[in-house]
Amino acid sequence: MSLLTQNIKMKKSSQNGITVVNWTIPAFQSKTGLRTCPNAGKCAEGCYARSGAYSFSNVLSAHEEKLALTQSETFVSEMVVDINAWLAKHKVNRLEVRIHDAGDFYSLEYFKKWIAIMNHFKTESRVTFYAYSKQVKMVKDFGPLPTSFRVIFSFGGKQDHLIDVNKDFHSRVFESLVDLVDAAYSNGTLDDRIASSGLNNKIGLVYHGVKNFENTSWDKVA
Repeated sequence: MSLLTQNIKMKKSSQNGITVVNWTIPAFQSKTGLRTCPNAGKCAEGCYARSGAYSFSNVLSAHEEKLALTQSETFVSEMVVDINAWLAKHKVNRLEVRIHDAGDFYSLEYFKKWIAIMNHFKTESRVTFYAYSKQVKMVKDFGPLPTSFRVIFSFGGKQDHLIDVNKDFHSRVFESLVDLVDAAYSNGTLDDRIASSGLNNKIGLVYHGVKNFENTSWDKVA
């Protein structure tokens, strides 16, 4: 079984020889009590990754298994094998790996494992990595990141004040596409390559959570 998968959005984003794949762990908190999104704020109230298909028992079980793998000594080596398997597919000219469509870099140790994976592929120009994250301080304090890695800081967490909207790649959630465009953000709602391309440091997402926009109290665009 492949560790990296493709959801509907990843498949739609995969075009012209570029294949977008995804790694995921449980959203917000695992069944063991581990906070997988330690800097989540009120965004947890309207998190899309805690509803719909994400809440199915088989999906939850798979996410828990992947979380357990991240805590093992073989995680880096197994992920390297899986990425190489994707690269071996004839249709893959370039592989873009999204780290987490649920969950986050829940610890510095876990973050370092992903850095080790990226460094393994530092001479492989066909592989790039990107992630949405609320671990702003940890990432900024880490120092220089691999050139193949782009972090998009997502608003709605406890460290929003550390995000420089003029310099940092970041994302905000908007109520409508009109609002998103008016604010000069690029629409990454349907195409994930908007986030990975680096053409605009301002990534907008149109709200699609489980609650209506008005009743979700976290600060989305301020």
